[in-house]
Amino acid sequence: MFLVAFTLLKSLRKGYVMLKFLLSFGVRKSRKNTSSFITQAEYKEIMNYARVRNIKLEGFKRFSGDIAIIKEMLDDVVVIAKDFPRILTDRKSLVVSLNENLLESDFATTIGHVISINKKIFDDKDYLEKEYDLLADVGTFVKGTNYRSIIRHEIGHVVANIYCLPTLEIAKFVLNLECEEEIYKYVIENLSLYAAEYEDGVEFISESFSAYYSGVENAFAREYIYKCKSMAKEEIIYD
Repeated sequence: MFLVAFTLLKSLRKGYVMLKFLLSFGVRKSRKNTSSFITQAEYKEIMNYARVRNIKLEGFKRFSGDIAIIKEMLDDVVVIAKDFPRILTDRKSLVVSLNENLLESDFATTIGHVISINKKIFDDKDYLEKEYDLLADVGTFVKGTNYRSIIRHEIGHVVANIYCLPTLEIAKFVLNLECEEEIYKYVIENLSLYAAEYEDGVEFISESFSAYYSGVENAFAREYIYKCKSMAKEEIIYD
């Protein structure tokens, strides 16, 4: 029963992926010429901006975009750290890395405490905004969010990694459900399609962070984050 239902959910996800690529022809903005890198002064400015916030930047000498985007990201990290302080106080510093090798479809990825953002996309703010808005508008990402929620989404992964939070179990608690089929159906209909991208619930927390810290009213995201805060405050660590 569950396998059949999950196949249907996967089919629904594939439908949105297909829509994404259909939208790419004649709708997406063309990129600007971003061949020139930021100045040495701009590089020093964002490096210092990150350093005083206890965040490490890597690869940004080759950044060709608007440094205001990077400052926004760092500011958003600091806001979230008020609720989850270990993301900035853990022995391993939070790293934001500019990656030139991510796939076109990836805005960013996170492994452990390292967030990699896609240089090809972040180099052009207008393109970044348009790309994200297209996906949010069709429900792939949380409706009502914008490109700034990318870092909020990724910090959700960092929090899950540092605090070892059981992302699927938290969803079961919030919804008072044990049936994973019903949980995935709920998050697709009430949070975002991407929240159900993987079968282990790993994107539940990231899309909840995206909604909550973007100020989007969403009952599931709110209760999910409240539970995460409670666990973090009590230093409940799950091995």
